[in-house]
Amino acid sequence: MSAVIYLEGGGDSKELHARCREGFRKLLEKSGFHGRMPRLVACGGRDAVFGDFQRAHSVSTTPYVAMWIDSEKPMANVEETWRHLRAVPTVLQWDRPDGAEDEQVLFMTTCMESWIEEIV
Repeated sequence: MSAVIYLEGGGDSKELHARCREGFRKLLEKSGFHGRMPRLVACGGRDAVFGDFQRAHSVSTTPYVAMWIDSEKPMANVEETWRHLRAVPTVLQWDRPDGAEDEQVLFMTTCMESWIEEIV
């Protein structure tokens, strides 16, 4: 299956975007994704990730488009990602794009951010 994942992180420079993609790629390879790696797109901040995800979700022909962002706080129900996003004030209460599924939102915990920094 072909997939694209839009990543929160990488700041505003090409070098930082490359390092962000590298960290996530290494994490996914160590998690068993070697040979079936999704395309990773570092976007910078939260709003950039959401904007890029919205555009790709509405026009992409890729079978799976997702965004991987900070959870910001523990979730009440891990199966209701869009509901969680509406409840987190720092997310500006994003609305679910038409046709988007909960499985298209992947969350990082603080622990994951530390792992990725160690890998890179």
